[in-house]
Amino acid sequence: MTDRPRLDERAVAGNLELLEELLSELETTSGPTAETALDAVATLAGVYGEALARVMDRATAASPELASALADDILLAHLFALHGVPPGKAPASGPGAAFIPLDTLSRRPATSRAAP
Repeated sequence: MTDRPRLDERAVAGNLELLEELLSELETTSGPTAETALDAVATLAGVYGEALARVMDRATAASPELASALADDILLAHLFALHGVPPGKAPASGPGAAFIPLDTLSRRPATSRAAP
């Protein structure tokens, strides 16, 4: 385990709200730098989505209990949903639960850049 302190649900929700605001600001900004930034975010989200899928594949194969425990974490459950990774069950919801809008990181697909 790591010694890094964990964020509580309120802090996670605040970070997600900030992310939503920053992405919205980027989307309304024109120019090549904004386009590159949005492409970078979309590509990063795709890479992390693949990583989450691989973690869940291995967790499910190793231990259904581990897969269930991962799906019980509200942040992970919403990330699984965001990236289309089947966690085996829907995330819990309730007061103070973090929520990631499903379009937060998947608003735009990464563009494939052709070499000149």
